[in-house]
Amino acid sequence: MQAHIIDGSKIHPRFKNITTDIESENVFICSWEEDINGQTRKMKEKGTIFYPLGVVYEFIEGPFVGSEYFVYYVPQEDNKTKVIMAGDFKLASSDSYTHNEKDQRSIVLSAFEKVFNEDCTYLKSMG
Repeated sequence: MQAHIIDGSKIHPRFKNITTDIESENVFICSWEEDINGQTRKMKEKGTIFYPLGVVYEFIEGPFVGSEYFVYYVPQEDNKTKVIMAGDFKLASSDSYTHNEKDQRSIVLSAFEKVFNEDCTYLKSMG
């Protein structure tokens, strides 16, 4: 988690103008710009850390505003960790690409698959 606060642009190079503000010991606000379907979108989310269990996120700006999700970590053998995400995702109805639930689901899954792959690449680069 700490790496995301310090090295966010290294971990997620497709995100632009990443800023992270520490609100308290366990709460942070992260904002960035991201291309979604060819349009640059401003995103902002609040994270609340429940160490060592995981992090609760709430989108407070952007096309996912109002979405909340929890990422939790389950220790595995061989110094590995399983990452599980569960949440309630919403897409702003004013966006032209959110006409049906199938498209919305595809957008959310695609976005988080990219984030997961970027996280894995970063972790592998750490040795």
